[in-house]
Amino acid sequence: MASRTSASTGLIVTTVIFAVLGLASFVAFAVFFSKFSDEKKKNADMAAQNAEYIGSERNSDSVRAMLDQAKSSEQKTLVGFLVAQNGALSSRISGERRDTLSSIEDKLKGYEGNDQPLVSMVQSRETRIANLQSELDQAKSARDQALADLKNEVDRVNAIDATNRETLEQTRAEVKQYKDQVEEYRKGADGFREAQAAAVERIRTEADEDRNRLQDTIKTQNEKILVLESQVAKLRGDRGGDLLKPQDESTLVDGGVLSVNEIDRSVVINIGRDRKVVLGMTFAVYPNAGSIKVVGDGEYTPGKATLEVINVGETTATCRVTSELRGNPVVRGDVLANAVYDPNKQYRFVVFGNFDTDRDALATPAEKNEVESMIRAWGGTIAEEMSGDTDFVVMGGRPVLPPRPSATAPLEVALEYTRRFRDVERYDSLLREATATGIPVLNENRLYTLTGKTPQPVRRAGN
Repeated sequence: MASRTSASTGLIVTTVIFAVLGLASFVAFAVFFSKFSDEKKKNADMAAQNAEYIGSERNSDSVRAMLDQAKSSEQKTLVGFLVAQNGALSSRISGERRDTLSSIEDKLKGYEGNDQPLVSMVQSRETRIANLQSELDQAKSARDQALADLKNEVDRVNAIDATNRETLEQTRAEVKQYKDQVEEYRKGADGFREAQAAAVERIRTEADEDRNRLQDTIKTQNEKILVLESQVAKLRGDRGGDLLKPQDESTLVDGGVLSVNEIDRSVVINIGRDRKVVLGMTFAVYPNAGSIKVVGDGEYTPGKATLEVINVGETTATCRVTSELRGNPVVRGDVLANAVYDPNKQYRFVVFGNFDTDRDALATPAEKNEVESMIRAWGGTIAEEMSGDTDFVVMGGRPVLPPRPSATAPLEVALEYTRRFRDVERYDSLLREATATGIPVLNENRLYTLTGKTPQPVRRAGN
């Protein structure tokens, strides 16, 4: 009995144990199923979430390559890796890690070539920057060269300016010296003018006294002349027969005929340049000295012919016959007479202007001396000014007047201009005075014709 009870108890215990184990299994299954459902739901949620980040492209090679890179990096996940890479790219491109592709494109809209890849853009910019840098370097080099040239030019201008200032100072010093000299000359001129004024006043006073004295003397002499004239008239009446003597005819003869050319009717006479015979001079021809008579009015009686000088030699002259009495031709031995011809007369000349005596085609004032020497050698005299006894005025070329100098011109230039201006005034004044008074005006060639003297042309080297 005791053994049956133990077996029943054991069975009960075993049944209880199995019941407990079944209950525990059920509970455990219920718990496991609940957890399984939760995990399944979580997996479904995670799959839905993963589908937002990656879809069918998860099996592509590029995604697997990025996943491998993500595993080997610190992020471990593909999304983390991509987020890090996107932030790094954004920071690299725009400097902002949170920038997106659209925001970066918005920022690139204002840039040239924004439709190109960024690397190409950067390379293009780098190339352009390099070109601009090269142009900038060239511009800097050109600027440096221009600055160097400018400095050299400034140095040159400064040197010229310094030279000009030095020259200006020297000129100012010379001008001051000239002004001092002019002031001294002016003071001397003022003193001389005062002395001359005093001398003129003294001379005028003396002249007035002399004029009064001479007038008294003239009055006295006129009275004496009247007395003497009455005495001379009385003596002429008493001795008129003794005073009437014929004039010696030989004194009226000026020359003679040496030869006659019957073919061209030219006559050679025995007087020439040495007796101041000139071209155009005329002579009356007489058979002998006794045929020359002086009538009451001082004129000669007509000769048998008249001659005109057409060529003058040193001691002879050739003439042409201008008129001749028929049947009484000019023959050798005939004598010549001219009422106004006087070989002993000295002609007075006034010479002025520029002359070309050396025949170099350049007239100068200095060659006036050669003309005056020629006139003196011919027997004439030279006067500086015209007067009542002037016979001829010889005018060369009109002096050349240079342009009027400026107020800052040197004193020598001003004095030379003043001298030439006075020469021009004197030239014009002499010409007007000679024309007004009827005094013959000769140019250089007419003077040579009158005197019969012609200068020799200058001999140049190689001629």
